[in-house]
Amino acid sequence: MLPKKIHDRKVKLDFQNTVISGPKGVGKTFLVFNFLENFKGKYKYIDFSDYREKNFDFSGIDLLIFDNFDFSIDIPPVTTFIITDKKTDLEGFKNIELKALDFEEFFSFDNSQSITHSFDKFLKTGNLPRSIYLEDYFKEEYLKDLFELLPFNREILKFYFSHIGEKFTLYQIYQILKKHIKISKDSFYKTTNELIEKRVIFEVNKFNSPKSPKKFYAYNFAFKNILTNRKNILLTFENIVFLELNEDEIFYKDSLSFYIPKKRLGIMVMPFANEEILEEKLKKVKDVDKVQVITISNEFDFEWKNFEVEVTPFWQWRFAE
Repeated sequence: MLPKKIHDRKVKLDFQNTVISGPKGVGKTFLVFNFLENFKGKYKYIDFSDYREKNFDFSGIDLLIFDNFDFSIDIPPVTTFIITDKKTDLEGFKNIELKALDFEEFFSFDNSQSITHSFDKFLKTGNLPRSIYLEDYFKEEYLKDLFELLPFNREILKFYFSHIGEKFTLYQIYQILKKHIKISKDSFYKTTNELIEKRVIFEVNKFNSPKSPKKFYAYNFAFKNILTNRKNILLTFENIVFLELNEDEIFYKDSLSFYIPKKRLGIMVMPFANEEILEEKLKKVKDVDKVQVITISNEFDFEWKNFEVEVTPFWQWRFAE
């Protein structure tokens, strides 16, 4: 059964002071202008990254929109939307942390009639709204331009985006990077913390083993395609599945791609699962009530004596609720 079509983002704005945060390209400004289509009052939009002289006369304005706001002026007593790349707690403002498109949103934006064809495009295109509407040639150029605009050390960013899903300690990454670029340990750790804080990358710890190597995922898994020729469908697929998980605490285990302890739920990401390989992997799994095996297209019934096992294609898993 296909999901119901949704033509807007799942996140909705209303007429109240709001901080909209998230990395570049996830659709923060689009979200605001989508709201303005049905807004009846008078609004003023100011982009603080624009070098041109700005008019700060707000008389008669019902709604202010401060894009790329740098807090160089006081916020006037008018309903205001603030668009920024970093979550900022302001008194009297609600927070919306916007992510890139999940697959349900991507499918609703896409013109594909087939959900499997839409997923193929999702895998190649990535999850940024603008990419959907670009010709294939310009999609890669868009990602390259966007990567250059991200305000972080290029080599550090390139490492994380190129090694999604791989296991490293921060010290290992630092040791690798310092062979190629001049960088201090403090600078590396500061940049990594900022990338995590701004939701550009996500770190996943090994369960009950915080000193073990971590796995890192990107907010847009398609960046890897423009940064390295090393293809790994498993790790890209892992990144996709991770971004669909709306959980506060996600870990990994040696036997599981992801583990959600409060649900005693294990997730195995296996693009091309078969019963023989799955059986060997399940022998190593403990402390779960259920294991979800997420594939690209495979689906089969599988009985296991110790806990429930469900083998499901990604799109079916995603739209199960």
